[in-house]
Amino acid sequence: MPWIDAHLDLAYMALDGRDLRTPCENPDQACISLPALRQAGVDLVFATIFSAPGEIPEADAEGWDHPCRYPSSDDLDAAEQAGLCQIELYRQLEEAGELSIVRGRADLERDAALPKIVLLMEGADPIRSPQHAQQWYDYGLRLVGLTWSMGTRYAGGNAKPGPLTAQGIELVAALDDLGIIHDASHLADEALDGLLEHARGPVVATHSNCRAITGDNQRHLRDAHIKAIGDRGGVIGLNLFSKFLVPDGRATIDDCVAHVQHVCELMGHRNGVGLGSDADGGFPANALPVDLDHPRKYGALLETLRVQGWSDDDLQGFTWGNWMGMLQRTV
Repeated sequence: MPWIDAHLDLAYMALDGRDLRTPCENPDQACISLPALRQAGVDLVFATIFSAPGEIPEADAEGWDHPCRYPSSDDLDAAEQAGLCQIELYRQLEEAGELSIVRGRADLERDAALPKIVLLMEGADPIRSPQHAQQWYDYGLRLVGLTWSMGTRYAGGNAKPGPLTAQGIELVAALDDLGIIHDASHLADEALDGLLEHARGPVVATHSNCRAITGDNQRHLRDAHIKAIGDRGGVIGLNLFSKFLVPDGRATIDDCVAHVQHVCELMGHRNGVGLGSDADGGFPANALPVDLDHPRKYGALLETLRVQGWSDDDLQGFTWGNWMGMLQRTV
């Protein structure tokens, strides 16, 4: 079956020095490359424009000069540049014939031999103001998460809780006007409550798991939020980082299935769950679950779901149909 992976930090990896056009040399440390995705049948990826604010310690500035980072949310020029350099990277890969950017519904039907990406902003600081949302839509942006973990000028994050700000509420409205999908992953509880209250458009969580299983951490979704996303017709992507699947140790396929089943039980159906692996997103491949540490191994997850009573249609929904249905309704 073809796959959609709803969360890969491709630009971050490339700007960190990885050649996405070449298979990874050390399978314990990295598994994501464009050839690996093609070989595994991952036909479409939500590719991030990732940005992370943070005050740079004067005594330890080394490591804070990554192009995706910038001093603070209030540094509008630096934040915008952190996003623009990633847009440029994706544009160059498209011009080189390595991938195609989905800008409209017709692009979803392009030749499957060429990987397709949907642009997802993880942390909205690069958008200077709600009035600049149109500019980013024109670049191809189709999903936005208002914050990464540390919060932005738009919303509190899971590691720095807080609500939607007044400017965040304005940005939510601007994104709705453009038809851009809201990504709830990384939002603090209070901010997610605000998003669900104010957003008129679709809400998804591209790479989030279940707090009821992992423990009390705002990085993971409360049961009430899972149900609310399902009630709105949204989709939740299974994050494969072991630390986000089990409290301790390395996760197994059974641990992954437990999260998937919990989401489905809360929603009352199997149409609101998919994959959002976050593979190689700041952690090595050996931090992925046992026997799921490379895209070519994803099929093992389907076999376990089948044993749990999932039909072929259910499995097709999980691998690509549920995310594709969302895109066809919105892009």
